[in-house]
Amino acid sequence: MLNRLLAADPRSPLLGAARTLVAAAQLLTLAFTSDTGLFPGLDGAPDGPQCTGLRGTSLWCLGFNPSVARWIAIAVLVAVAVGYRPRWTCVPHWYVAFSFSAALIASNGGEHISKILALLLIPVLLGDDRRWHWTSPATRMPPRWHGAAAAAHLAIRIQVAVVYGEAVWFKLREPEWRTGEAMHYAMQDAYFGARPALAGLVNGLGPLMTWGTLVFEAFLAVSAFCVVRVRRWAVLAGAALHVGIMVVLGLIGFGLVMVALLLASASRTGVRPDRSAGRSQVTSLA
Repeated sequence: MLNRLLAADPRSPLLGAARTLVAAAQLLTLAFTSDTGLFPGLDGAPDGPQCTGLRGTSLWCLGFNPSVARWIAIAVLVAVAVGYRPRWTCVPHWYVAFSFSAALIASNGGEHISKILALLLIPVLLGDDRRWHWTSPATRMPPRWHGAAAAAHLAIRIQVAVVYGEAVWFKLREPEWRTGEAMHYAMQDAYFGARPALAGLVNGLGPLMTWGTLVFEAFLAVSAFCVVRVRRWAVLAGAALHVGIMVVLGLIGFGLVMVALLLASASRTGVRPDRSAGRSQVTSLA
């Protein structure tokens, strides 16, 4: 196990897909939400981002015009989404994700996961010499980054277990989830609920959708501690779950971020071939 950790290299196109989905979710929010919609005033307070305490270090609180901050964030997110030079874009991406999460007044939870995932990817990507994150590495990761990359990837897997395990735990504490009525009430919610026509179409499936959500989330939580093959099946299960949530409740950004977290968790770790030197080694499963 120690030898595997010291040779760990979780860089893969799956990590690239995860980064692209996170950036795409943030870009969608910036593209289709006005500054007033992002930073509405609450309880009589003026519109604008939250800039108290540590939030004052966010991009939207540095004194820029909001439009300038928006375009800086868009430029960083586009570079991340297309996958260019992950070593150089990973820290700016985390700062944009942190700024977005810190400055928002109303959050759907996806912004917090984006911030954590972008932070945990930094130790992996600082040792990444690829030009595009879609490609498989042509050279081995420098030895000084193996341990940090392994620890960061393990933390991402633990994050999956915590997020979904906690979701199941808190749901089971509510009678509506145990009786199968929770999704029926969720679809009637004035803000996040389904459109009336869709709610009427799937209303009879309420118990199946409620208990099915619990089963899927329990599997996703457990999969984080399994071999890479199971974690990749978890990506498909998580995608099915969150696409369903997107269709019924419209939480598109949140769904993209959660699928990204599962993709990052499913990345294979192990010794990779050094194609630049003409040598190859057997890739081992983490």
